[in-house]
Amino acid sequence: MASGWAPKNLNQNQVADGEAYHCALYHQGDIHRPAKWHEESVSHLLELAMGGIRDGSVVVDYGSGTGGSAIELLKITDDLGISIDLVLIDPLESWFGKAWEILCHRDDVHFKISTAIDSGGNVIFRDLEEMLGPRKADVIISSSTLHLVPLKALENLAKQFARCLAHGGVVVWNSGDVECDWREENVARLHDPYRAIREHIRNHDSRLEILDSMESEIATKAERRIDRIFPEPFSISDMIPRIESAGFSTELSDKVVDFHEQDAERFILVPRLAGIAAPLLAGDLRDSVIRDALAIVMERMREKGSCFEGGYRSHWVYGLHRLT
Repeated sequence: MASGWAPKNLNQNQVADGEAYHCALYHQGDIHRPAKWHEESVSHLLELAMGGIRDGSVVVDYGSGTGGSAIELLKITDDLGISIDLVLIDPLESWFGKAWEILCHRDDVHFKISTAIDSGGNVIFRDLEEMLGPRKADVIISSSTLHLVPLKALENLAKQFARCLAHGGVVVWNSGDVECDWREENVARLHDPYRAIREHIRNHDSRLEILDSMESEIATKAERRIDRIFPEPFSISDMIPRIESAGFSTELSDKVVDFHEQDAERFILVPRLAGIAAPLLAGDLRDSVIRDALAIVMERMREKGSCFEGGYRSHWVYGLHRLT
């Protein structure tokens, strides 16, 4: 049985949110049938990570979500007969609860929720050293997470990584949503279509009608919160110096991954992500508005050359960091 955090009293909406995101990674939720984009984007990440993994290694998955990268890593280590201690870390109970459901039967998996409530009642992120205790990580992986860490917090997180690594340990991450000067013109960032959907439906009549009925200050705060679901991407040139300030060297690589339109639809209809259409409530109207916007956005991308018939090309960046 897995150790550490376990979900308690998740409501129906939280369970549905975790299930929907899991099904965006795995067809009909079957872990033996990963969506092509998930399989291809995580494969290079794990190739890099396996260079530092041996029998008995401690591996930290920072930003585990519903467990997509952990599931694929354990497939590899199980096939090779390698035993590892895998520590999963995430702040979002709805998605993390799904990871627990899938992996809780394993003694080699440990769950750590990364948020806490301070004395003032505010949500804060826990320090990695606190969560790991005496463990030192041989490998820290982070899939599709670091682009969500504010730049002002990234330097501190990198220092936490450095303090928690065993001698010779490495940090490996990927992101499909960072800006860099070598991305080809006909290749999009992962979340470009969803930001475009947000802009397309920003002035949808049904949305505006609800917003107009709200107090101005509340409506403004709601719009800001929605804009944070898919924030504008950071530049890799701003991220890397902050990581290297903790004493890391850097090796970068990249990969283009096709993201099919059906997969994009499943992704953006995950309840937490479909919040870009709020204050429209979850249901047929909201889903219909998002689907219509997705079709329009895909056609616009097709005209610009970053979308093929049936999907779009996404650019993924991979970082490998060692302490110098």
